[in-house]
Parts: sequence; structure tokens; C-alpha cells
Amino acid sequence: MFSVKKVQGFARVAVAFMLQSSSVLAVAFMLQSGSVLANTFMIQPSYAFLNDSHSNLPSHLALKSGRDTVIILEEVEVSAPKLAGKLARTGKVFTLISSEQIRASLGKGLGELLQEQVGISVVGARSAPGSNQEIYVRGASTGHVLLLMDGFPLNDPSHISQVMDWNLINLANIEKIEIIKGGQSTLYGSDAMSAVINLVTKRSGQDATSGSLLFQGGGFGTYGTQLQVNTRVAKNKFGISVQNYSTDGFSAAKDSLKKGENDGMRQQSLSFTWSRPIGKRSLFDVNYQALFYQGNLDAGPFMDDKDYTSKAKSNSIRLQWQYQLKQGDLFVRGFQDVIDRVFRNDSTNIPLNAWSNYSESTYKGVNQGAEAYLKGTFSNQIEYVLGAEYKNQATQQSDFSISSYGRYDSPKLAQNIANQSIFGTYLTIQKEWNSNIGLEIGGRWNRQSTFGDFSTFNVNPYWKYSKSGKAFFNFYTSFKTPSLYQLFSPYGNLLLKPEQGKTFELGFEQSMGDFHARLVGFQNEVKDGIVFQSISVEPYGKYGNVSQQTTRGLEAELSFSKKKWTANVSYTYLNGTMLNKIDGKDSTYSSLIRRPTNQLQARVIFRAHAKLNFSMMAQFVGERKDYFYDESIYSTVPKILKSYVWTELQVGYQISQNLNASLMVKNLLGQEIVELYGYTGQSRNIQASVLWKF
Repeated sequence: MFSVKKVQGFARVAVAFMLQSSSVLAVAFMLQSGSVLANTFMIQPSYAFLNDSHSNLPSHLALKSGRDTVIILEEVEVSAPKLAGKLARTGKVFTLISSEQIRASLGKGLGELLQEQVGISVVGARSAPGSNQEIYVRGASTGHVLLLMDGFPLNDPSHISQVMDWNLINLANIEKIEIIKGGQSTLYGSDAMSAVINLVTKRSGQDATSGSLLFQGGGFGTYGTQLQVNTRVAKNKFGISVQNYSTDGFSAAKDSLKKGENDGMRQQSLSFTWSRPIGKRSLFDVNYQALFYQGNLDAGPFMDDKDYTSKAKSNSIRLQWQYQLKQGDLFVRGFQDVIDRVFRNDSTNIPLNAWSNYSESTYKGVNQGAEAYLKGTFSNQIEYVLGAEYKNQATQQSDFSISSYGRYDSPKLAQNIANQSIFGTYLTIQKEWNSNIGLEIGGRWNRQSTFGDFSTFNVNPYWKYSKSGKAFFNFYTSFKTPSLYQLFSPYGNLLLKPEQGKTFELGFEQSMGDFHARLVGFQNEVKDGIVFQSISVEPYGKYGNVSQQTTRGLEAELSFSKKKWTANVSYTYLNGTMLNKIDGKDSTYSSLIRRPTNQLQARVIFRAHAKLNFSMMAQFVGERKDYFYDESIYSTVPKILKSYVWTELQVGYQISQNLNASLMVKNLLGQEIVELYGYTGQSRNIQASVLWKF
């Protein structure tokens, strides 16, 4: 048996090793960049300097009043309502991006902010505005991340992977972001195979009328405004938010002649909230949200297109009734999302090698659901979540093109045919003994309309071996249902089964003076992965459960805070393989397409005085492999994407108690950024924002 002193000693040695390793790695990639800034600045984080009382501490850290020591926040509350109420009472790998961090990141997109988190890679986040963004958590496929908004799922049933178009979402509407890694399907259902990301929108907790006005502007012809007002009338609380964002952008396709047009985008949103207590024990909450987006696209790698456009709109209604019991709460929730997308390639400009003169594709997705669950405590302080949910998805799709051969209409996906539903019940219980040993176990049973019954479970023990340290082990099973396109399109397969995952996690957290560290090792396994495979007869392709994927990795985080300085370093290592079994033949290759094996980031903040802050962030993104279809040889060939160092410098100043200003320089070193072969990345640019609270 290991004693507490031995475990704590081991943790301290590990922290010391991380300090030494991170310093060496940080210096190494700064030297690689060849910048004279290496002699002037430390590598700094890009967060939190719009409020003079804020110090950029990670979600699990805070400063004691009047002191410089770092403590674990035992009382930090989690908004995702199905999780344990406090971070200290969980062994899950949880990250919180605070409202201060988001305000300091204005001038970025949601994908750019998530790209900075350990274990996360967002391909397209640093490419041209409006680019398709693919999020990979711990190397898993892009459809294996469940996105929530205020705890409600955000899916687009018309998309091949059922993922939401991230271009619809603007950071200005978000209060904070919660990331829960690992397979979370037991509580959250389909898609939650590698992580759940919960976007918490801005709400008013005050009785008086309050609000904010935000102005943004900067390079690439970027400007944006947002107005938010919250008020109270009798027992009713109302909130309204309107937002407009626009950028001229730059050419999405790489163009050596520099003659490509700028590919910009416009993004707008409207949100209305109403809440009212009903009696003394219950609360009713309604939220309506409309999101709009339009952007310019290019024809493909190295191929500019002057009249290829995309438009999308989303209308969502979300309802929740909460009733307070003696030892718990009852939640009843319902939602509906309707998403429409249109892609149109007009005939005024026809790129070389284009096979059609005009094309138009329309997609409509409807996502509906209802859920009821109890969350509370019974004898011996055992916490539980017991619930049931029902979800239904439908889509309607059509597209046509006109070429020298005439008009061609693809087979339509009718909404009355392309639909699926899933019903699930779940129970999770959690118990902590003597405030130092805890265990969470849970199970879920599901019935899906096309393939029947299946189940998932999780086991999450943890041990607080001291007041400043915690060790944990997590095992999850998870699933992702086939999309409507994979089931009902001309290439669909009604015999598809769900993709099924297993996740193992082992890690610890340790505080030591002014430092805090978290080290997590993990392995994700996916069987029955759905892959498109070519066949020799019409329609010459079909989806099948033919893939097995294994990803192993390491996440290391180290944070420091003392007086005027705050810093953190994080490192992600990934190794992944994919095995496909098609027609009795096995093929094995790396699954990390467009995802780096090594990713390292460092942030430093210096608070010069109460109103002035400086921040710098640097991120090393390692070499990646992409694939490109070469028309000259009629074959797909691998292409290596070079590593790069992304740097940002920020200055924040609090003009008055309610007025803050921020200036951000992105890609400070001016490195060439390539996230997808044949496409361009952001060059150096400046973004500014002014926020007034009233």
C-alpha cells in the first residue's frame, strides 16, 4: 500500500518534472520561431484583463484574499445540471472557460478559443472566416463531440455527421464554456464519445435593469456590435440580445498569384429569454434564439471561386421547468431546433476544371426532444441523477446541378422518410466517504428506431490523498447513432449499428505552493466505426460499420500565479491508429488526419497595475498529414502540413468602472498557417474591442 506521504511526494516530483520539461519545450519552440521577442517577452496567455479585479486563474484555481498561495476551488459550481454541483466532488476531467477569459478573447471565434485548450484541435479555426470547422478532442472523430447550449443538445440532422455549423455561433453571446472530457453518453446520450462542450449563454441574475454594449473591429475589414439588456417586471425576468458581426476576410483557397477574391462572412443573432417563479418551489424558463450566417466559399484546394456562397439559419425554442423538492430538484425540459442551409454556386464565374455551370443544394434539419430527470440526495449522502429522454430527428435534402450534359437532380431525402428517434433512461449515483474517497457509477439503456436496444455505463472513482491533491481513474462506454444521411441517402445503409466507444482515463491533480498541475493519460477505443466505402455497382458507394480506431495520449497542464504574474503551460501528445475491414481485407493507418501528434501552449499575464494588463500566448502545433485528390493522376495522395507557432499579444485597459478596452495582435510572428492542404490561414492582424456595461 502507498502512504499518503509517498503519493504526495510522487506528485511533487511529477510537478517539478513538468516545470522543467515545459520550460525547455517553451524555449525550444520560441527559438524555432527565430523571433527577437524571445529575448524580450515571456510566453504569455491571452486571457482576462478587462476587469481590474480579475487574475487569470484556471477554473480550478483562485487566490486567497490578501495572499499569494493557490488553493483548489472546492465551491466552484458547475452549470451543466446533470453533473455534480461542485468540482471537488467529481473525478471527471473538467475545464471551465470563464466569462473573463471569453471577454478577453473577443476578436476570436469559438473555434479559435477552443483550439487553445489542452487536448483539443479545431481544424479551420485559423483559416478564412466562414471555413468549415472540424473539432477533434483527444484525436477522436469530429462527430464524437456533443455540443450543448445551456444543457440542450445542438445537432444538425441534415449534416453527414450531425454536427452543428459553428459559424452560426458568436462568442459575444456566451457567458462561459464547460468542457467535460471522456465518454459522457451515460448522462448525455449520442455523440458524447470524446467530450461534451456546454455553452452557457448570458443571463441576468440581478433585479434591476442592466445590460452591455460591445463594439469590435479590426483587420480584414472586421466589425461587430452586440447589445444585451436584462430587466425585471414584477416576478418576470426578461432578457434580449442582438448581435451583428461582419468581416471581408481573405481568400480561402491558396492563391500564389494573389488574385483570389476575399471570402468574408456575416453573422447575426437574436435571443430572448423569460423566466418566472411559479409558487415558492418552482421556476419556469423560456429561451428563443435565432442565428443567421452567410459566407463566401471557394471551389476547392488552390481553386478560387467568385460566386460560391453559403447561407444558414437556425431557430430554436428551449423550455425548462424546475421544481424544488426536499432533498433534490425535478427538471422537465423540451426543445426544438430547425436549421436551414443553402449552398449556391452561380454561373457568372466558372473555375477551371469545374464539372458544372450551376449548382444548388438545400438542407433542412429538425431536432426535437423532451427530458425529465430527478437530481438529489438520499440516505448516507448519496447523490443521484435519474432521468429519461426522447429525441427525434428529421431532414429534408435536395440538390441539382447544370452542366454541358444538362440538368441533374440528386435523389431527394424526404422528411417523412429520413427520420429517426431514440429513447433512453439513465441512472447515475455518487458517494463520497470521509471527504477523500469518492465513486460515481452510472448506466443507460437506449432504444433506437432503426437498430433497437443497447446500453452504456461508466465508473469514476477518485481519491483525495491530501487537501491539495487528487488521483482518479475513469472508465466510460459511449455511442454515436448513425446520421440520417448515413441511413437514408442513396449511399445509406439501414443495417448500420451505432459506433461504440470505450474510454480509460488515469490522472492526478496536485497543488504545490503557487503551482497547480494536472496530468491525465487516456485511451479511446471505437468499434463499428462508420466509413464510406466504394462498391462496383450503382450507386458505387455505401456506408458500413467497418472501422476500428484506437487513440492513446497524454494531457499535461501546469499553472502558476503569484502577485502580478499568472502563467500556465499545457502539452498534448496523441498516437492513433485506424483499422478498416472491407471485403475481407484489413488496412491499418494513422487516424490523426489533420491532427498533430504534439501540441504545446504557454500563456503569461502581467498585471502592470489595477487598470492595465499585458498578455501573450504562444502555441506550437506539430506536423500533420492531410490527403489531396490529384486530378493529374486520378488518385488521393498524402500531403504533410508543416508545424507552426501561433502567437498573440494583448493589451487591456479599464477606462472606467464600467468601460473596458482591449487590443489584440493575432499571429504576431507572421507565420504561414496551413490547416488544410491548398487553403490559406490567417496572416498577422489586429483586433480591438470596447465593452460598456450599464
